[in-house]
Amino acid sequence: MRIVKPLYISVAVLLFSQILLSQSNRINYNNQELFLSGTNLAWLRFANDVGPGLTEYNQFGDILLSFHDHGGNSVRWWLHTDGANSPAFDGSNYVTGPGEGTNEDIKKVLDLAWEREMGFKLCLWSFDMLRKTKSTEVLTRNTLLLTDTSYTNAYIKNALIPMVESLKGHPAIIAWEIFNEPEGMSNEFGWSDINRVPMSAIQRFVNLCAGAIHRTDPSAKVTSGAWSIQVMTDVSTITKQKTGTDISRLSTLEKTELEILFENKYGFHLSLDEIADHYRKTSALAYQNYYSDERLINAGGDQEGTLDFYSVHYYDWEEETNSPFIRSCSFWNLDKPVVLGEFHLKDTDGTPKEILYERLYQLGYSGAMAWSWTDNQTTQQADILNSMQYMYDNYTEDVDILGIGGDWPIVTITSPEDNIQFDEGAEITITAAASDNDGHVVLVEFFVDDTLKIGESAEKPYTIVWKDIEPDVYRIYAVATDNDGHARKSESIQVQVGAAQFTRFEAERTIRQGTGFSILRNQFVSGGYYLEMRTNVGTITWNIPNVNEAGNYEIRFGYRLSFDTPKPQFINVNGQRITELSFDGPTNVWAEKSLNVDLIAGANVIVMELSWGWMDLDYLALPASIVTSVEEIPAELPVNYSLSQNYPNPFNPETTIEFAVPYEQHVKLVVYDLLGRQMSILADEIYAAGNYSVKFKPRNYASGVYVYRIESGKFISTRKMLFVK
Repeated sequence: MRIVKPLYISVAVLLFSQILLSQSNRINYNNQELFLSGTNLAWLRFANDVGPGLTEYNQFGDILLSFHDHGGNSVRWWLHTDGANSPAFDGSNYVTGPGEGTNEDIKKVLDLAWEREMGFKLCLWSFDMLRKTKSTEVLTRNTLLLTDTSYTNAYIKNALIPMVESLKGHPAIIAWEIFNEPEGMSNEFGWSDINRVPMSAIQRFVNLCAGAIHRTDPSAKVTSGAWSIQVMTDVSTITKQKTGTDISRLSTLEKTELEILFENKYGFHLSLDEIADHYRKTSALAYQNYYSDERLINAGGDQEGTLDFYSVHYYDWEEETNSPFIRSCSFWNLDKPVVLGEFHLKDTDGTPKEILYERLYQLGYSGAMAWSWTDNQTTQQADILNSMQYMYDNYTEDVDILGIGGDWPIVTITSPEDNIQFDEGAEITITAAASDNDGHVVLVEFFVDDTLKIGESAEKPYTIVWKDIEPDVYRIYAVATDNDGHARKSESIQVQVGAAQFTRFEAERTIRQGTGFSILRNQFVSGGYYLEMRTNVGTITWNIPNVNEAGNYEIRFGYRLSFDTPKPQFINVNGQRITELSFDGPTNVWAEKSLNVDLIAGANVIVMELSWGWMDLDYLALPASIVTSVEEIPAELPVNYSLSQNYPNPFNPETTIEFAVPYEQHVKLVVYDLLGRQMSILADEIYAAGNYSVKFKPRNYASGVYVYRIESGKFISTRKMLFVK
């Protein structure tokens, strides 16, 4: 369903748009001339969405449906990214194939997209492929891939062409995008944390890959995502002297915020001086369109290796003179449409965030794709949806894909309420409300714990009676299907029947040693979260404080095999290895595995020591009869990092600062004055996933504005507070 809101548009704006725009300012897709009103999904699992391992098709489907509901039409999705998971390489660093399951994964996601009338820009590689923190193996093979044409051609022959061939003609493909910001790994423009190759090698790679795509699928479009308009135009807007002068005029706080924005985006820290030096260096270079037809062909020699449209990125740490929110598209004197493929959805260069998409539309650009849905430290998901909706409401003909979609049904469980407890032996009446705007609902199905179907109803009221229920805790959801075959899943509810036979200790609340663990959200698992293991080294520890009687008891693990089967793991109880337990069965299905262990009265420690690792873990369950209590589990863990505004503010004598971390991570929270001097360290240790607050009580501080800054993994955020004596 596309959510229709009131139409707000002035006659003046409409006339201005009609005068300014032409067909050359649109992307030809689905036999339409469209403005790409979309976003960067980027990834669900960085560099691991395709190839070996689990691809979260249901999550893709749900996200894409939310874009469809709000009138969006396009998504940018990263595939190989850094080459760590796909494509497949041999021992001599040659590419041998796309990677196990890669083509199938991409096709399934594209099928979901087309059902929801969404198109994809498929981004193959990113400058992350030469990030210095990568392993020597990855850096070696990726450098050869870029600089030695025998390795490039092996990739093209064994991976790229098979990918394009298998997906040729898929209606959800807008374009293949060769690179994300390859300039970041170039000698000419590269960042200090990235290994570098010449721009000529990047141009050659783009040329050879684009030519291969065009020959394999003559209808396919090709683009590449540039770091700045500076590398995509011969029109110069800036001088070396101006760059230095502008940066020198920034306040200390503005300089600090610039550093933080940069680090949030690129994942490494540069000092203000290093950023300034980088700007001075790059601005001294002549503006040049490295991706013009002539220059790409000269670099690689493939006459078909050109781009069909340009994709460029802009962030407001760059000079305003390069801003697409100030300069019209025609200013750059380019011969192809230009899509703004990345930008932060916040007030930018005098334009409020609410109309950034419209501003690009009015200035003649061919698309707006904010950064990003999943890496949303700056851009918020609600703002992305609101921007899509605004464009759909005001410029429907330019953004609406005429596909197979139509409206999707809406479904909600209305009875019973969430978190209701029933007596043992009870029969539960479950009712759902379902509707469809452009047709009718033909079936509502009811499921328990992700996969077990417990009934269906084809007529209003959509009701079933669930009988013969074993005592336990269950999550229930409904799926409504309409006459077009579109199916939407409801939010789940939780019910408990009788006294639970087993008490669950959630995996996301464990103590973990090692890296490669992540806590991920899934409304259909116990507690709404599970622990993902992308490692085979480490331990997961449950402290069980209250076993009431010693004995031999059955324990159960809730798990899912995301990669392959089986996955043996060592189980240790109270310091002794009990067994190597084989977690087997079908992949991508939540299951339980049990064994019997000896427990002592009182406190017990159960440890899973990874042998093979690489699976998903939901919980450890012990018989409810032997566990007298369990530590309270918060109703909801944070999904994203956050740093909240302190309260009270202004303050005296103390204030509270709250922050959230979505998974176990080192957190550093520091207070600075406006000169950048460190005043106090409020946190500097590893925190489990959760919401936290710290008190700050200045001693011998002068009245004034202070900055507090959090660093945790790649997340960096800063806020100001005012201390008043």
